[in-house]
Amino acid sequence: MRKAALLGIFLLLSVSPVSALSLCDYRAPETSLLDIGVSFTYHYLEDPERPGIEVNAGNISFSYTQIYSAPERGFSLETSGILGLQGLAVADAVVEGNGTYRHYLDPEEPLFMFGGFDARWRTGDPYRQPWLQVTVGLGYGRFSDVTPLAKAMLISEDLLRLGAIPASLSEEALMAVAQEIGRRLEYEKLEDLVAAVEGIIETDAGVELDAHAVLAIEQRILETGKERYCGGAIQAGVGYEILDPEGGPRDIVLNASGDMAIAPEPRSQLLLRGTISAALPWKDAYRATLVGDYDYEVSEEATFSASYSMEWIKGEGMVAPEDRHTAVFQLGLNLGGWDVALRLTFTKGPGDVAWTQEFSVTASIDLR
Repeated sequence: MRKAALLGIFLLLSVSPVSALSLCDYRAPETSLLDIGVSFTYHYLEDPERPGIEVNAGNISFSYTQIYSAPERGFSLETSGILGLQGLAVADAVVEGNGTYRHYLDPEEPLFMFGGFDARWRTGDPYRQPWLQVTVGLGYGRFSDVTPLAKAMLISEDLLRLGAIPASLSEEALMAVAQEIGRRLEYEKLEDLVAAVEGIIETDAGVELDAHAVLAIEQRILETGKERYCGGAIQAGVGYEILDPEGGPRDIVLNASGDMAIAPEPRSQLLLRGTISAALPWKDAYRATLVGDYDYEVSEEATFSASYSMEWIKGEGMVAPEDRHTAVFQLGLNLGGWDVALRLTFTKGPGDVAWTQEFSVTASIDLR
């Protein structure tokens, strides 16, 4: 028990922000974020002393997330999947996607009307075709790109580590730097933006920055691939099942979902999504999902990510719902030019008495 308590305290401290200022305090007038990920593993083994091929399998996993939010409108699109390979052919697959377009009734308020879709494709019986559902309804919430404030906090850390400033920047200076970075498109030249940020920092810290410090500021501003965002949205509406995977009747359904994005500190991001849908009139049948994704930049050479998804499907006449679980943990390392990924995957389907476990290590180097 003591070890568990100490571990909990350590985890709490590890994600605590360096400032009382929260990333989610920043509000961007417009948010546009895109994240794409692909990974591939394959194992081939043929022993000449044994007949046949012992192992000839692998998998491809991918994810695509795009979020856009403006005062009058917004949309989100998310797709993910895992393709299991046997030889060069797809042996099994699970692909899911959802998208929502939001029209805000008042640019100053987060109340919106929406239209969206949910889709899923899984191989194997009894799934004869993809599942597709469209929904219209009402919702409440917004998302905001907080990357400028995350960069401002990291700039403060960089300068403090270099000894360029005597103490961390004040909350007012951090927010002022973030606002300038958020206006990057308004600057014709990057040098002008860097100069504006430099002026804010020198005024707050009471020092004059040298060339190394200015270069560190420029590098952080140019940094990509580490976007952070905050916010959330809940929505509910009535949908229509265009495609039924089991070839059954196309139902009118009640659909509800919730999304949440949290950036605990500049180096981490947590995403949560939950959905539930049920046919109308109520037939004691439903589908529910819960998905969580977390990534953390341990250092400039190491990143950690974890994802967990759960799905419950209860068909009409079923005593209990079928449940599926997938958990993926990955540690990415950059070792002297080598990109190394250690990946651990757990899956558990209906009727499985234990988790299927898979561990893989991949390494690559760019020789150019």
